[in-house]
Amino acid sequence: MHESLIQEIRSKADIVQIIQNYLPLIKKGKNFVGVCPFHDDHDPSMSVSQDKQIFKCFVCGAGGNVFNFVKDFEQIPFPQAILKVAHLANIVVEDQYIERQNVSDAKHKHLYDVLAEYVRYAHYILNTTDGQGARDYLMKRGLDETIIDKFELGFNLDQDQATRFLLAKGHSLENCVKANLTRTNEYGNKDVFAKRIVFPIHSSEGRPIAFTARTLDPNESSKYINSTETELYVKGQVLYNYHRALRAIKQKKEMIVVEGVMDVIALDRVGIENVVATLGTACTKEQIRLMQSASHNVTICYDSDEAGQSASLRLARLLLAARMNIQIIRNNTGLDLDEIIEKQSKTSLQALMEQKLSYLDFFFEYSLRRLDLANFNQRKEFAKLIMHESNQLKDRFDQALMVDRLAQATQFTPDQLRLLVQAQTSNTSQVAQRPLLKSKLELTTWAEKEILGQMLFSQQAVLDFRQELGFFADAGYQKLALTIINYYRSHEECVIADFISTLEDASMIELVTQIVDSEIYFRAYSSEALHDAILRVKINNLDRQLELFKQKYSDELAFQTNMERIQEYQSLLKQKRELVQLRGVDKYGKQH
Repeated sequence: MHESLIQEIRSKADIVQIIQNYLPLIKKGKNFVGVCPFHDDHDPSMSVSQDKQIFKCFVCGAGGNVFNFVKDFEQIPFPQAILKVAHLANIVVEDQYIERQNVSDAKHKHLYDVLAEYVRYAHYILNTTDGQGARDYLMKRGLDETIIDKFELGFNLDQDQATRFLLAKGHSLENCVKANLTRTNEYGNKDVFAKRIVFPIHSSEGRPIAFTARTLDPNESSKYINSTETELYVKGQVLYNYHRALRAIKQKKEMIVVEGVMDVIALDRVGIENVVATLGTACTKEQIRLMQSASHNVTICYDSDEAGQSASLRLARLLLAARMNIQIIRNNTGLDLDEIIEKQSKTSLQALMEQKLSYLDFFFEYSLRRLDLANFNQRKEFAKLIMHESNQLKDRFDQALMVDRLAQATQFTPDQLRLLVQAQTSNTSQVAQRPLLKSKLELTTWAEKEILGQMLFSQQAVLDFRQELGFFADAGYQKLALTIINYYRSHEECVIADFISTLEDASMIELVTQIVDSEIYFRAYSSEALHDAILRVKINNLDRQLELFKQKYSDELAFQTNMERIQEYQSLLKQKRELVQLRGVDKYGKQH
């Protein structure tokens, strides 16, 4: 992709608006702040500059432009991140670039092709006489042709019939095995999903990558089986139905999270389409990120059994840690969602989905069901649990409400309740202030960054650097300096957000964002500040040479009798005195 197109997309895509697709930002002064998604962050430590079009986390160091954020958040290649940003900003990109990124290499193309072929085959079989039994089962469960077609349901015949079909279509046995459609052994080939109804699982872009499959045999020990992980499919990185639900999620500004495919389909049958499934009760950080990219508002609707309710609590805590707004459906029916339709009605399921609890209410009820408050010890344990949870809340008002409700339920006074928990770490500690620059190393690092900062904003600073200094002792700083010099050879000015797009080294991106987002460095050419910084670096370089000289010639007697060494040492001292005299009293308050 040509650099001019990358710059055009970057200039049209506002970084604040793009990041707000993934997580909430709050206006603070001239910048925006938010919880950093790249480390375990609970207090907003990420700053987003609309002026500079960059982001920077002051805890973990993550930073860059809009492309870097999307690349790291979604864990996708840089070219794909560019296209994603273009899509989010409603920027039209020519098909040739999209096609180039959609099929990254021939190997993956063959896997996508065989999976798509299998979906079409299984769906076709379901609609033939061979699939009549499976179709009757689905109809009995309330899944009509519209649902079957929408979710691309299919049926796999016995033995190796799907494999033989795919081979006849020109797909290799190797790719059938890699896609987890076929197993091979000394007896031959066997379809992985033989005699099962198959539910395709798609990537977030909408391509089939895996399957969950249900048996029709009541004696089969495993009612459902799932694809094993492949080159295309990693279970913890996918949300079932995400690609279909995304539009409805954006429209309703809410995502409903359920456990399995039949839960998704049950809600779709009653007109609720903003639904995804985790395909199990354990939820990963990657799935949380997918949720964040779709909506900040999540409603959890897991099963009503013990495992489902415990999973609801775990997911709720993960979402709260990610600073998302959550609600949890109160399902006391003891029924799965599709069973509610079957045994009650569609209206009953719709009504259930309106019974939303806040996290506080859910946790209170969850804990209350597990303990007998008539027993003093259990009542005390219940109070400890709730007080501990209350102390995790950031909102003092919510804390107070929880304590009042707990006091009513347990007949303990608020003061008695507070005695049950240990004193919390004082939150009145002073914010750590940036230490003053004192050591030579700190002063030199400051000066080197000052020079680099001015080089980023001014070609004149680049010329001054090349004429008066020419190099940095630090390899990382020297690499960045050479990169800046090279950038100006083909650009009139250095737009920071565009410059970052040309960098591949993560440490260099971090250094750039650290410099440009700091308040202590000049953001425009200042001859006085630049030359002062150059003098500081030169003085430090001489100090380093003098120190090395002393270490090398530590034998004082041998040194004193070697006139050549004495002259060399005195020459270094003279150079330093001249620079110190030229510099005078430096800007750091240190007299030389």
